[in-house]
Amino acid sequence: MKTRFNTYLLIVISCVTFSSCEVDVTNDLTIETAAPKLIIEGGLERNLKNPLDRQRIRLTTTRDFLNNDTQTPLVEDAVVTVSDGNTPYVFSYAGDGFYENTEIAPVVNGEYTLKIIWNEEEYEATETLNEVPLFDAIYSVFEEETLVTDEGYFAKFDTTDPEGIANFYYHRIARNGEFIVVPDPGNSDVLVISDEFFDGQQRVGVNPNDEIIFEIGDEAIVQQLGISEHYYDYLYEVFVQSSAGGFSFVGNPPPESIRGNVKNLTNSANRPLGFFYAADVEEAKLIIRE
Repeated sequence: MKTRFNTYLLIVISCVTFSSCEVDVTNDLTIETAAPKLIIEGGLERNLKNPLDRQRIRLTTTRDFLNNDTQTPLVEDAVVTVSDGNTPYVFSYAGDGFYENTEIAPVVNGEYTLKIIWNEEEYEATETLNEVPLFDAIYSVFEEETLVTDEGYFAKFDTTDPEGIANFYYHRIARNGEFIVVPDPGNSDVLVISDEFFDGQQRVGVNPNDEIIFEIGDEAIVQQLGISEHYYDYLYEVFVQSSAGGFSFVGNPPPESIRGNVKNLTNSANRPLGFFYAADVEEAKLIIRE
């Protein structure tokens, strides 16, 4: 086993996928680049504390390995729909690679199917939205400097995991409105986690990200997302690969592209990158005080 709100993780995922362009470098340094691959970023989120006014999915492509252009290749001409099993909701292009819909309202246990038609090929992915437990409490704690963290205030929470249900979580935290995700080895076991070792138990003093330190007066937004096992596996690999010695757009790609859940129904050999997810979001805000 192993968006508005996920902007910084998308940067990480984009870096990983953009760096995974396929090339064949021969002994005489002749470069043969593969055709661009579709990249899918985003999904559906149910957030009762802070309802989203729209759901967003971003489509881009990979670029040539030695292409020095820093602009992200955008997909602007795709047909994108998400179905809840009854109604297909059209996601309209809104610029910068984003496709949006203001009508779909994700629900717990709902199964959602993404369909994309682009470049004369059809893509599909299906995800189920799993319920997330509420916070029992949220608070800040001042901690002295240690060998691994600086001195400061940290946002923490208590929550109770449902008993007898396999749950998978993704944690996000913002400082003064800015959600930050740092790609490093520790985050593969902190930002994403399964309840394998705490099924049915209360979790007390959970620090969702010890790299984000607060000062008095700062606003903290803490989110716990209920995600699928497949999305958990995907995010785990994103953090592992993006932190394995670092990466760059040129010359230092990760070991391999990360397999998502989107399939190419027209041409299975032309596998897309990225992931379409559905998540339930528990959110709380906190002003840091002494």
